[in-house]
Amino acid sequence: MGSMNPPAPRSLLLPATILALGLALGAVVLSGPLSDFVKAHHTITVKGYAERHIDSDFALWSATLTTRAKQVNQAADQMDKDTQTVTDFLVAQGVPKENITISDLTTTALSKSTEGVDGGLDQLDGYKLERNIEVTSKDIDSISKLAGASPALLHSGVEISFNAIEYYCTKLADLKVTMLGDAVQDAQRRAEEIAAKSGRKVGVLRSANQGVFQITSVYETETSSEGALDTKSREKSMKAVVTAEFELL
Repeated sequence: MGSMNPPAPRSLLLPATILALGLALGAVVLSGPLSDFVKAHHTITVKGYAERHIDSDFALWSATLTTRAKQVNQAADQMDKDTQTVTDFLVAQGVPKENITISDLTTTALSKSTEGVDGGLDQLDGYKLERNIEVTSKDIDSISKLAGASPALLHSGVEISFNAIEYYCTKLADLKVTMLGDAVQDAQRRAEEIAAKSGRKVGVLRSANQGVFQITSVYETETSSEGALDTKSREKSMKAVVTAEFELL
């Protein structure tokens, strides 16, 4: 189902205007130093760019379950009961048991300050047990529904904290290959436009180096030198950059 794109934020209009002006000035410069540069060289190196909007096809819901008690066995017994409570709730919400992952326990000894007693040494004051419970599904809507129903667990007496849903695209590997091809084609178009201004033609591709991929939320403008992988947004923007060197004829 199609959807209307929201108007570009005003904060994006100024950079876009500056970019357009820069491109216009670049066309003028081609008649000068850049044109001379192209005429004097046998190759040309340009950057190509490709961008696509992608929809997540896999989601992860997760929560952390916590129990506390004076004795570790008491905390463990309570954890068993609370884990069963959460599991029963998830199954009641329509989650298949095979989609539920329960992690091992982590145990932390709790202490209390005894300032002024026995030289201020800390004393054991019980134990805290924690474990993560995860639900994964290719049915994105079912995970969203589960997240909306999950707060009901807070009324069941369990101590549980919820994490934000994580959204993934399982087809990234194939998309990366396709987008690198798109970015090379974009680089070739740019090279041909520059070469044409100088009376030259573009020949074979000599080399191509890919940059990092930027997978961000839609309309996100910030990038990372190490690449970005957004997991918070269901709809994402995937960007690829290639530096390509072409022969000049």
